[in-house]
Amino acid sequence: MAGHQPPVAQQVTSIILLTEPGHAERLIPLLLAHKNDLIVIQINHPNELLDFPESLLSSGRLISFGSRQYVPEDILQQFGHGCYEVRFGPADYPGWAALNFAVYNQVKQFGVVLHEMLKVIDSGPIIATRHFSCTGHETLKELTDLTANEALALFADHALALATQTGRLAATAQAWGQHLYTKWQFTSFCVIPSDIDKQELHRRIGAFGEGDGQTRPFMISDNRVFIYQAKPLTEHQDGLVLHDLLFAARK
Repeated sequence: MAGHQPPVAQQVTSIILLTEPGHAERLIPLLLAHKNDLIVIQINHPNELLDFPESLLSSGRLISFGSRQYVPEDILQQFGHGCYEVRFGPADYPGWAALNFAVYNQVKQFGVVLHEMLKVIDSGPIIATRHFSCTGHETLKELTDLTANEALALFADHALALATQTGRLAATAQAWGQHLYTKWQFTSFCVIPSDIDKQELHRRIGAFGEGDGQTRPFMISDNRVFIYQAKPLTEHQDGLVLHDLLFAARK
């Protein structure tokens, strides 16, 4: 990792979990089982680290679990024992919104990755992976739940090393996939031509209909922006029906 690195402390004294509180409740006991005097703190966003003392980070390790938040390089460099991600997606799905693209692609195998975090997203050395089979017809929630369970198992397998091993974790020779999924590609799937095939429309709604936190589908090809509606429109709303699926105009 380029740039200044803090001196490596003799032991890991703190772990910062960048994840949802619900995940943290399951992860923290796995870490404390191996080192009961660890300081373990859950955060929702990397900006929260700006308020932490340097000593806490220099003797600590950052672990991102199922988070889409990007951690800047200057923050990564402050952790004495490295920064790692348990990523909800396999190595051949690097980039943005792996779960959404997997649902769209109707994959029959998916997985999770434990890797070192670097400045460039999904480029760091891969520590370990796990894969699982699926039907290719899972909803986004179903695939997310399956992936979360597999990610928890991967975390448990490496909780001892994450909690106690000083310095960088040993990496495998596994490489990331060559196709990088991007926010632009996500957005492009949310532009809906008015003559779209019914099956294709269903696939896009299933994979991208909930948005990605930044893009809120959908934009119809005549530049009208619509949101997929499960409920009937009111008399004051504009609307569009494609293949019996209802869209409401964004105001």
